[in-house]
Amino acid sequence: MLTFRNTLFFLFSAGLLSPIALADNYTVTVFQCVNKSQKKVNISLVNGEYVYQFGKLNQGPDITLTKKPEQLEGRYLTPKGDTGTAQIYEMDFRNGNYIYTISSSYFDSKHEAQVTVYQKDKLITTVNCLPNTIVDNLSEHIFDLPNG
Repeated sequence: MLTFRNTLFFLFSAGLLSPIALADNYTVTVFQCVNKSQKKVNISLVNGEYVYQFGKLNQGPDITLTKKPEQLEGRYLTPKGDTGTAQIYEMDFRNGNYIYTISSSYFDSKHEAQVTVYQKDKLITTVNCLPNTIVDNLSEHIFDLPNG
């Protein structure tokens, strides 16, 4: 009689449920927020690649960028101030002359997030996230990226 454990063992040994094969088929929300103009920023890890999307809430994205982890830059900063130390996580998506920097900062109990867009070295715009819309898992991914 085949038990559940024996069935799993058979499937793993046959390579049908290998951890590597399973890991290639997943989607994880890395970061998401909405600004006051109802524009949504979403970064997902989809089948091993990071996908940046930006656009109007409840509509298709205006911008979609897909990058492999080695094509991104990540930073973890800990600036010290008069009243304590902040933790800042940043992830850069490059697209030609444009850089989209996703930034999430923690200071005491305050959490802020934003996306800044640069063309070459010139700041084009900043999207400030509404605090109650932030889904932030950057800290779980930033250390797997090349340092900027």
